[in-house]
Amino acid sequence: MENKIATRVNLERRGVLVESSLCCLCGREEETYRHLFFDCSFAWKVWSFYFRWLGVSFVSHNDPLSNFAQFRMNTCSESINDLWSTIWVGVVGEIWLHKNSIIFKSSVADVSEVCTLMQVKVWSWISVKLGSASVPFSCWCLEPLECMRLVA
Repeated sequence: MENKIATRVNLERRGVLVESSLCCLCGREEETYRHLFFDCSFAWKVWSFYFRWLGVSFVSHNDPLSNFAQFRMNTCSESINDLWSTIWVGVVGEIWLHKNSIIFKSSVADVSEVCTLMQVKVWSWISVKLGSASVPFSCWCLEPLECMRLVA
């Protein structure tokens, strides 16, 4: 994977003036794409919520391709793998949007907000894809695996 995402380290490298190269989510390490999405203590809390919510244990890879690949299971149908991939995209996307909200809108780092927005966004994506076969949001929040079985 090429390192082209507009993290603070990459912006600095390209000559863009940034306030600091430190991650705005944790403030402890330089904001590289690996740190932002996989190594940051904030991102770790988001990923931990995600796995607890789904009721699965995990080992998180800090390489994006390896991390994404762990959500593709040979024993599952393509539709189940598509749901897992959708959730992965939702998690990564919400971390990115939250980072930008902190930078551009002076928001504060809030794991609960990211997790809730991820659940809403992924549920809405799945609902649009399924049309009339969509599942209630309350069911999605309380029993995501059961909902995934129903829609796959």
